Amino acid sequence: MHVPLHNRRSPALWLLVLAALLTTFLPCCSTFALAQTQRLELGRRLKRFELAWEQAAPEQRIEAVSPLKKAVSSFFSLQLSEAGKQLDNAWFIVRGSENTATIERSAAAVALSALPFCASPDSTTLDLQLTSFYADAGALPETTKLQLLLRDASGRQLAEFTCSATECLRKLQWQTGPLPAGDHRLEAVLIDNDLNFRLPDITISRIPDLQSRLEKLQMSADKLREQALQNSSTAPVSPTALTAAATARSELALLDACVAGRAPEADFPLLARLSFAEQLMAASQDPALPVPTLSRTNDQWLTLAKGRKSVPTRVRLPEKSETAPPVLFVFHGAGGSENMFFETYGAGRVISEATRRGWIVIAPGQGLLGLALPVPDMLDALAAFTEIDRNRVMLLGHSMGAAQVVRQVQQAPDCAIAAVALGGGGRMAVTGDKSQKNAQWYVGAGAEDFGRSGALQLHRSLQSAKINSEYHDFPGVEHLVIVQAAVDDAFRFLDQTLRQNPAP
Repeated sequence: MHVPLHNRRSPALWLLVLAALLTTFLPCCSTFALAQTQRLELGRRLKRFELAWEQAAPEQRIEAVSPLKKAVSSFFSLQLSEAGKQLDNAWFIVRGSENTATIERSAAAVALSALPFCASPDSTTLDLQLTSFYADAGALPETTKLQLLLRDASGRQLAEFTCSATECLRKLQWQTGPLPAGDHRLEAVLIDNDLNFRLPDITISRIPDLQSRLEKLQMSADKLREQALQNSSTAPVSPTALTAAATARSELALLDACVAGRAPEADFPLLARLSFAEQLMAASQDPALPVPTLSRTNDQWLTLAKGRKSVPTRVRLPEKSETAPPVLFVFHGAGGSENMFFETYGAGRVISEATRRGWIVIAPGQGLLGLALPVPDMLDALAAFTEIDRNRVMLLGHSMGAAQVVRQVQQAPDCAIAAVALGGGGRMAVTGDKSQKNAQWYVGAGAEDFGRSGALQLHRSLQSAKINSEYHDFPGVEHLVIVQAAVDDAFRFLDQTLRQNPAP
């Protein structure tokens, strides 16, 4: 999300800053634990809404604009529970079920926790609790049952359990018995007469030798970092090793929080993430080991590093691609992270559209101060792990991410052949560098989008500089769903740009 920066006295700008502060600078206090749980639930509700929006009739989408605007306003004023309530209101509208019975509205408000979601395989219990994510949702009938099914990655059933939803409101312990190592899926359904309401799935990770592996990874990362800081000419640290150490530190912070019971912002395969960080670190310490290649079937999290700077990223490779595929960078809005384009923004449609075309997608995480590494430096670090076509790089950003696209092109005018800015952007400061005119621009905003003025300002500044730019308004669309509304047309533009810049 983005507030145009030229309106520097806007109270909304300070709310944006507060939201970013909440999600960026409070990792050590209990407020952060609550905020992360709320972010997880908000993400689940947004994804649920977006899947329904994709199938909704135009009149239903327009009717949902009002609660969506309230959701955005509530988010920036840090009323995260209210934001979730408004997202659910919008969800019922686009489903054509705004007059749904109270029982289904009560079920929609429910959040389920299952702890520990990250532990060693000898952990034999899950502590369950149902809570209402927001007030005024109404109570579930006492006859409501909670049905749970735990499956492994292949879909094989590991355990099942049924209990009273009322019991689970007071916290309940499920004796699962020992679970095999893996990243498992917990399915949960609320059942009562005609009600059969599936709650969002929860990832339950069981990691062998968890504590000793974390300690070993910590020691290796500390040693490599010390070596890098000494900057010894006799033992230089390779760029790959820098990324390995930075990735290890990021994964350790995540895993330590999860072991302590603090919810991550999305459901992550924690065993897979730890294993990849270990492989990276092992290869950085032993020259005989090959640098691990990125998976073509699973997302991977890399904290790309150069010198003393680093950026957390989430990367997805296509299942099949040419030798050196094009690269699409996606930049999230304020209050988001490197996971946002994968989890939401049309329930991940930007990612799936790109990878089915054979492109690599990389989503950097950014904070209040932007990105520590520009696109060329991130490409340098990424190239150690997979082949890329540096002559066919594209950028796409939403809201604050749209402003980041502008900033990246200004910093490195020849870094991309195409730039997409949605729901924001701001004025493009054009220099005399002719290479700035190489990138083709697509700028879009919803007609009900508060970022529309920033998008229009960007488009007009590009036109004044005689830089190719096309602008699109989307009727009945506000700030939250502009990416989803524009995705087909934006990819039409990206496809066209790639055809004009074929691989050598």
